[in-house]
Amino acid sequence: MAVKESVKDIETSAEIAPKNKRRKLTAFWIFVIVYTAVIIIINVTAVLSKAFSDFYSDHIFRIAAATTGRFSGLFTFSLGEVLITTGIVLLAVSVIIAVTLIFLRKKQRYRKFCAGYFRTILVITLTVVLLYTFNCNIFYCSTPMSFSGGVREFDIGEFEELRNYVVEQCNELAPEMKRSQDGTMIFEGAPDKAAQNAMRGISDSFPRLKGYYPPAKKMWGSYFMYKSNIIGVYFPFSMEANYSEYVSDSYMPHVLAHEYAHLKGYIYESEANFMSFISCVNSEDDAVKYSGYLCVLSYLENDYKSAVPPERAAKQVQISELVRLDNNCYDRSTWEYLKKRDEQEQPKAAEAVEKASDALTEKYMEIYDYKPNYSEVTLLVMQYYHEFGTLDVK
Repeated sequence: MAVKESVKDIETSAEIAPKNKRRKLTAFWIFVIVYTAVIIIINVTAVLSKAFSDFYSDHIFRIAAATTGRFSGLFTFSLGEVLITTGIVLLAVSVIIAVTLIFLRKKQRYRKFCAGYFRTILVITLTVVLLYTFNCNIFYCSTPMSFSGGVREFDIGEFEELRNYVVEQCNELAPEMKRSQDGTMIFEGAPDKAAQNAMRGISDSFPRLKGYYPPAKKMWGSYFMYKSNIIGVYFPFSMEANYSEYVSDSYMPHVLAHEYAHLKGYIYESEANFMSFISCVNSEDDAVKYSGYLCVLSYLENDYKSAVPPERAAKQVQISELVRLDNNCYDRSTWEYLKKRDEQEQPKAAEAVEKASDALTEKYMEIYDYKPNYSEVTLLVMQYYHEFGTLDVK
């Protein structure tokens, strides 16, 4: 009896032993591990080596515009907007499937379906992170733009000289613009082509600006952009420059140039604003040039007024009423329409969109330890102007 029991025990142990062996990683999970490791290595390298980030920004990134940008350019609508909408839908479906799995966990076919679905979502998520790394995150690790060695301090007289010059240019150009009966500026032609030409016009001095530019695309969700205080957006996942349909004609060229600057690797707002400014003011199109001066006017004016007593500011060249009319991202009729729509839309829903956008922006800046100090725009313009003695790009 004892012998039989021992044999039985041996047989039972033999049956159990294979089940206790460690499972081998499947091809899928090996792929996920390698994919994740690659993403981590690239991001760590970018953080630790500015040389790597600078080289990528200056020489490699243009390939993305020539490939992904050309592909997305085949679509007349914003592919990035479609991708974001799809992502929201997939997230909602994921929640529903996860909740349903609690009740259908004994159904083998459903469990198999869920496993396949969430594996697909995992790969999509990793791909999104990789695209964000290559098309956005690396630029945050590159050397910030600066001129005059980046260390020179400017006295108020030098600041005053630049401020007055920009105001004079705006005052001179404003009367030359084509206008509607109510005085609103009208931009003739295709603003995205004009912005592209302006960027290419200074590409010998700023080589990143060379190469392909996709067509700028109007957003379907322009009203939500308005509620979120956004007038243009660069989608790193689709390499697109997008804009709100409500943007005024006086602002449109520099808004598009700003988004194109992001598309060329100038990811910080201050740098994108500077590139928009310096490219537009060197354009042969007076409307584009005017838009460029308008894009820095508010920064210079606000910074100047905060630096000097009111009586000194009153003695300087004053901004004309026509320039004040044009120096708005929405013209008067559009602004009236939006305010009227605000009253018709559900206030709580609109408020929720605005709060969600503010929270997302705040979290984004917290991650990158980035403060939206738009006075940096003034500093970049000052550095460039006083290093070269002109705003003309030779």
